[in-house]
Parts: sequence; C-alpha cells; structure tokens
Amino acid sequence: MVFKMHWADVIASRLKSSGGPHRIATGITPSGHIHVGNMREILTGDLVHKASLDADVDSKLYYLADDFDPLRKVYPFLPDHYKEHVGKPLSEIPSPGEDDGTYSNYFLDPFLGSVRSLGIEAEVLPSSISYREGKYAEPIKILLDNRDKVKEILERVSKRDLPDDWLPYNSKCPHCGRIDSTKALSWEEPYVHFKCSCGHEGKADTRTDDGKLPWRLDWPARWYWLGVTCEPFGKDHAAAGGSYDTSSEIMRSILGKEPPEPVVYEWIQLKGKGAMSSSKGVVVSGVDMLKMTPPEVLRFLIARNQPSRHIDMDPGLGILNLVDEFDRYEKEYYLNEEDVEEKGDRRRAFELSMVDRSNNGPIPVQVPYRHLVTLVQLVDDLEGLKAMVMRTEGISEMDEISTHMLQQRADSVRFWLDRFAPEMVKFTLFDEPPDDEVKNLTDEMVLSLRAMREDLPKIEWNAENIHHTIYEGSRARDINPKITFRSFYRILLGRDRGPRLGFFLSTMSRDDILRKLDITFDKIN
Repeated sequence: MVFKMHWADVIASRLKSSGGPHRIATGITPSGHIHVGNMREILTGDLVHKASLDADVDSKLYYLADDFDPLRKVYPFLPDHYKEHVGKPLSEIPSPGEDDGTYSNYFLDPFLGSVRSLGIEAEVLPSSISYREGKYAEPIKILLDNRDKVKEILERVSKRDLPDDWLPYNSKCPHCGRIDSTKALSWEEPYVHFKCSCGHEGKADTRTDDGKLPWRLDWPARWYWLGVTCEPFGKDHAAAGGSYDTSSEIMRSILGKEPPEPVVYEWIQLKGKGAMSSSKGVVVSGVDMLKMTPPEVLRFLIARNQPSRHIDMDPGLGILNLVDEFDRYEKEYYLNEEDVEEKGDRRRAFELSMVDRSNNGPIPVQVPYRHLVTLVQLVDDLEGLKAMVMRTEGISEMDEISTHMLQQRADSVRFWLDRFAPEMVKFTLFDEPPDDEVKNLTDEMVLSLRAMREDLPKIEWNAENIHHTIYEGSRARDINPKITFRSFYRILLGRDRGPRLGFFLSTMSRDDILRKLDITFDKIN
C-alpha cells in the first residue's frame, strides 16, 4: 500500500530541505467582516506551520493585518456618512459599531478571538504599527533609490503604464487624513515631498507612518524586513502578471532576496451565491462558523482539502454533512480503521484538525449532529440532554471530556438552528395531539396508529426496533409505512415530515408516546 502524505507535510518537507529558520506569513485587510473564506489563509498557514514543527523545522507563524490600507468605498453595510472617511487608513477612522475603537479593530478583534479558539498561535503584526516603528524604512529607501528599475519591472510584468514622474510611495496627508489622494513629487532621504488633492503640500518621513508603499511593493518589503519564507495567498494574486509575479521579481532584482514559497489557495464559495466577499456582504463570518461548529470542524474543512481545490460552503444542511464526515475521520483515527487508499492522508488530516493534539484517546462519545438537532429541540439543560443521549445511544456513562464536547456541540447546534438551519428541520413538540390535527386524520392514518399502539408496547425501546416495527407492522396490515410516518408527525408536530421517526420516538419515553396515542383515540371517539 502506498502511503499518501498530507499536503501540509509535503510543503513542510520542502521547507525543511531548504534550511531555515522559516517564517510563515498570512494576512488580510480588515475592511469588513472576516469570513470563512478569509479563514482559509490563516488556517492554511497554521497547518503548514504545525506540520513544519512536527518535522523539527524552526518555524514561526505571523498574521499581518493590513490596517494601514485606506477605506476604498462606502460598503453596503456602512452608513452614508462614511463617505468622509473614504481614503483614510482603516486604523484611523471610527468604528462602525457602538464602541469607541477603530474601524479596523471592530472587524479584527472578534476574528483574533476566533483564531485563538482554533488553536492558532500567531504573532499579530498590524501594518500601521510596523510602519510607525520604522520596520519598512530600509526597504522603502531601497525601492525609492531604485525607482526607475521598480517602475520598469511593474510595467513589464503587470503590463500597465505608470507616469514618467511616478514614485513608489503614498504619503498620508496630515490635513485631510487621506492616504490615496496624494502625489509624490520628489524623494530626498528620508522624506518624500508630496501634494494632496485637498491642496495641502508637505513632506512625509519614510521612517514612520507618514505614508506607505503601494500593495505590489508593500508585499515584497514585508517579506524583506520580516524574513518571510512561506506564504499562503489567494489565486487572484497568483495570476500571470499579478501581485506575486511582480513582488517576486522586485524581491530578487532589487531587494536581493528570494521570495517565499507560495501556497496558492482556491476560494471558499457560498452555496448558491459564489465566492464570499466582505464588501458585497456575501459571507458566513469566521465567528459565526465557530458558533455553529466546534473549532476542530472548521480546521477539518481546510485540512481535508488541497489548497488548490475550491470548497463549496453550505451553511444549511451542508453543516450536518461536514460534521458527519469529521466524525467518520475521528472514528478511523481512534479505532485504527484502515482506509485502503488514503489511510495516512486521512489520519493526518484529522490529527492536524485537532485544537488539542495531546489527547490520544479513547475516542470521545460521538453524538451525531443530526441527532442533536432533534435532541436540543426537546430538552434545554445539559443534564437532561446528557441523560437523553445516554438512553438513545445506549451509553452507560459519559466522561468529563465527552460531556464537555456534548455541551459544545449542543451550543453550536442551537446557534445553527437559530441562524442558518432550514425551516424543515425545526419543530415544536405538542404536549398532546391538537384537536385540528386529530380531526384531519384519515381512516387509514387512524388504522396505522392503532396498529402501532398494539405493537410498540411489545418491543425493546430503541431507535432500530421502533423503526423496524413501524415498517414491518405497517406492511403486515397492508398499510404503506409512509402513511404511518405521516400519522405520527401529524399528532406530534402538526406537519407531514420530521426527524427520523425511529430515533425521534426513542428520545421520548414509551409511556409518553402511548399516552399521546391514547389521547388521539379518545378525541376520535
């Protein structure tokens, strides 16, 4: 059998062969809600980082927050008065929330909280602070001193024309606060002289945060001062003549270093809406994702897929399928069940998905998400839920880890039901069958329920036996089992469909189900 390496280990092995130390960088501009698609970048970086550490590679992970970028426009989620802030750095305009913080921190802070819950240990470097502390001063000087060569590379590689008097620096106007409305006039170390469209003229000190480099130069400059050796980034930057191509040539030809190992990733697409976009409001935020699934499941979503493969994200029923698949990987991992083709790859994907990788077993009690969707709508408290799980799953006891995981999953399912679940999976259980529902039962439906009143007291009360009894008892009386299913759903939920009936009935006591059947017959008579 051929052992298949996980993609993160393949990249880690390349990094190891090239020496070290290695500095893995990820980042984003916090201009809007940081969504699951954005999460792919930092999780990809973290998976490579952890795989590198496992391979005894000296590795460190950084998260670079481009909070010194300007606000590009008034996005759909912003009020109109933000027009006055367009062009100003995100770190220097007010929060769109009710807090007194900055625009960038409003979106960045909850994201960083999510990062910690995912088990990601990254050093966060806001670009506003890096510029202020002079980290960019040396590469800025080199690029300005070589502005003609920089201009030639940008025009040749990116196929665009730049003005003859172009200088690679965007000054921040102290009068209007904008960083996208100034024109660099001349370079006289350490100052760039500029004129702003507001009419102000002045000079920017390149050793601090008086301005910044354009993106295609900011990127290689940060590689230079931080010593980045590996970086995940979206496929848009990897296009021919794109940011990576220009930045790589500038890094080699002007800054004199090798560009980092690229890890190009595909988009996460929202089902029915295409690629996620913060500016367009097409998002499932990373914070929301971590409220509807345990953090290991979000890590798993990224770990199980090659970066070059796009991911279709369905926050509805697709979440149930995703957690089911995670549970299958978990079972394989702990029980050493072999997968003929991809045993090593699958085990490693699960291992890298774990927030706490110190737990080597035994396997925690697995409660399928689909079952929890039913259970949390029947009971509110943890002890009641735990008792119901133990009864329906045939478990004699549940340890502390399994209880904690049950609580975590129950909280996630409740959030999912409230925010993303389709109406078809939601229900309210009647204490007794309503008169209207009983009145509308057909003769065949009543016959099916009388048959079940006769058969259900005779069996051991578990989901499998109940399911078998409904099918076989109905067929033995020439009743379509679908009629029996529909009959139960009508008197219990007031609808034609519901949770898997065998499991659903098993979550309640036999006496309660028989009581509701007797009430139904009393109302008929």
